[in-house]
Amino acid sequence: MLKETESSIYERMGMMSKAKWGANLTSDQIEDLAKYLYVAKVAKNSPIFVEGSREAYMCLVVTGSVKISKEDSKKKEKIIAEVGPGKTFGEMSIIDKWPRSASAIASEDTTLLILTKEKFDQLLNENPRLGNRFLLDLAQLLSSRLRLTDWMLVEYLYQEKT
Repeated sequence: MLKETESSIYERMGMMSKAKWGANLTSDQIEDLAKYLYVAKVAKNSPIFVEGSREAYMCLVVTGSVKISKEDSKKKEKIIAEVGPGKTFGEMSIIDKWPRSASAIASEDTTLLILTKEKFDQLLNENPRLGNRFLLDLAQLLSSRLRLTDWMLVEYLYQEKT
């Protein structure tokens, strides 16, 4: 788990606004959601999580950038995405109980907002309306990523046959 950096709820709200995350939420909803998040600062080239690990939290990049990588069948690391401010990663870990499907490493000094699985579950129980809204936004994000992956797979398969 990443080490928490001390922050106030108002600092976390400001970070969410700065990262343009929660644009569809009211200021009260942003304040409520900020109660479940914590801030982590990660130095350049430091791991955020490692493929195969089981710690469950998602991250919102406030500043900096993160490389998402995965090992291929020959155990060679392949960069599959670069995530910058306003973007999230690690969402699958708060939905399922499976090991991490990829690794995340800070490609520069990075500030993250973190939502753990425990806090996500707490959000769903304590504030179901906001929790459901968050869950719907998360489902839409994962759906759009799946559609992109489908397209990339088709392109790859088509190139293989020509």
